[in-house]
Amino acid sequence: MTAAGAFFEDTWVIVNEGVYEPAEDTFLLCAHLDIRPDENFLEVGTGCGLVAVVAAKVGAKVVATDQSLLAVQNAQENISLHNLNDLIEIRQGSYFEPIKPDEKFTLIAFNPPYLPSTEEDRAFDPAWSGGATGRKVSDIFLAQAPGYLEKNGRLLLIHSSLANPEETQVHLQQLFHDVHIKAEKPLFFERLILFEAKNPVKTSKAKKI
Repeated sequence: MTAAGAFFEDTWVIVNEGVYEPAEDTFLLCAHLDIRPDENFLEVGTGCGLVAVVAAKVGAKVVATDQSLLAVQNAQENISLHNLNDLIEIRQGSYFEPIKPDEKFTLIAFNPPYLPSTEEDRAFDPAWSGGATGRKVSDIFLAQAPGYLEKNGRLLLIHSSLANPEETQVHLQQLFHDVHIKAEKPLFFERLILFEAKNPVKTSKAKKI
């Protein structure tokens, strides 16, 4: 199995074949985590683990999940590479399946598949296929995420201008008291958007999907 590498500032990670290679969306999230050493951070869909490593290097306590066994193995490799096994726990599973019923986090972040796509597209490359609207994965995530946040917790979600971000913002405003666009990144054919949502309206856990 061949491997590549990716950098964010002074952090280098190994990216194995079959695992999403960090790109502009990953770097946008890394640049605007604004994480504190005392935070309990959950990253859903960690891939090679770059975001989790960046957070743990600040001193945050991190749980990182991914449905892909290849990604979980790759992330563990990078966690060990940076000697962060005491700060990062990696778990395999979709969405919030690996999270314990009593676990709560001060910050949850997700860089989901967000481009409008067909089932054929998803079969070819699920890493970027977000269903017909581009919001399928994000909507499932948002239905559950508030229940895993502390009362004053916050959420970071990467989105694309091609996937009707206005509708996603309305959805977020139904779930959180404070919603805004934290950062944007123009690309050739789209604009990447990083939503930040704070203070969930209610914290009861939704039924896992």
